[in-house]
Amino acid sequence: TASGTLLPVDAAAAHSEQIRSITPPRRRPLLRLLPLPPPAESPKMDWQGQKLAEMLMQLLLVASAVAAFVVGYAMADFQLMLLVYAGGVVLTALVTVPNWPFFNRHPLKWLDAAEADRHPRPQVSATPSTVGKKKAGKNK
Repeated sequence: TASGTLLPVDAAAAHSEQIRSITPPRRRPLLRLLPLPPPAESPKMDWQGQKLAEMLMQLLLVASAVAAFVVGYAMADFQLMLLVYAGGVVLTALVTVPNWPFFNRHPLKWLDAAEADRHPRPQVSATPSTVGKKKAGKNK
């Protein structure tokens, strides 16, 4: 403590726990500058959005690799080639990693639990008469 007296082990642990509960958690200053919604409030990316994000990622990475190779070859500078590719990777991450609104154009419609109980999912069962038989075709 500030007065210089020593506390027993239990009291010291309780004191440090009390201080931790009073002080707010530290946030990284760089993350506060980004205009991103908190993770708890952001909607999940839908399936079509995931497909689009992966397609954009592959397209942007290949395009940046080709551009980096062309620039590096034309300028005969390996370091410049790596910088161009690194810029492409950063651009790709900025486009595909955040959950942008255009990734949520096709939201899934989930049933409420009560609605799901009223309309149970049909059960698929294989009957012994259809297992292992071939369909009769027009080939003779």
